[in-house]
Amino acid sequence: MAKLGAIVLGVVPCRLGSTRFPGKPLALLAGRPLVEHVLARLEAAATVDAALVATDSDEIAERVRELGTDVALVHQPCSTGSDRTAIAVRERAADVVVSLQVDQPFIAPSDIDKAVALLERGFDISTLAYPCEDEEGYLSRDVVKVAIAEDGRALYFSRAAIPSSKEGGARSAAAGGRNGLYLHHVGLYCFRRSALERFAAAPRGNLETTECLEQLRALEMGLSIGVAIADHGRPGVDRPEDLEPLEELVASGEVDLSP
Repeated sequence: MAKLGAIVLGVVPCRLGSTRFPGKPLALLAGRPLVEHVLARLEAAATVDAALVATDSDEIAERVRELGTDVALVHQPCSTGSDRTAIAVRERAADVVVSLQVDQPFIAPSDIDKAVALLERGFDISTLAYPCEDEEGYLSRDVVKVAIAEDGRALYFSRAAIPSSKEGGARSAAAGGRNGLYLHHVGLYCFRRSALERFAAAPRGNLETTECLEQLRALEMGLSIGVAIADHGRPGVDRPEDLEPLEELVASGEVDLSP
């Protein structure tokens, strides 16, 4: 990462226990575990110098080591993936840490690069979102939305329908223009190392606890988050039932699993 003059370390934080999808990192998609797909995307990003998996599971660790990838075993309880990432990189050289959630098997490496490059504008953290017109997603609590300022700075993240007009209703939402109906947030965080350390040292705030969104801790602390805008969305995996339609997309050739 020449412009930042930084060592960029990519991390996939994952655990076997999950409320919505137990064992998700090892769930198979096109015959390969999700963690393997996500690692391949991270390692293919031009800005990422090295990658590792941060996990509490010996089973996940064994699978990842078979791939020749570094593993950090983090057995202490962690509130979020970013907290797990922070512990994993304590003894590793990194100026910028990219934390990519295991539910993103189709993320474009170029979008990872776009988010990393956004740190050059002085943000403490950067992330990714894409414009979306899907009304069902707009109203879903499973879909995280983000509202941003003109300079790309995140103003708020929520599971609620934001932005929303006074009149209410999906078609009355005031997102408009370049941002579509809303901006669909993607589970990717690029931290300056100092920002990650500050984040992990801070207690969970009221907003994070209420929404169950780790990025709100950063906003409550006063850390700035820049939002890179991807051209379009790519399907993620939140629940077991998400895998079957993704298998169909891969089989039909509509999506490509190669980075």
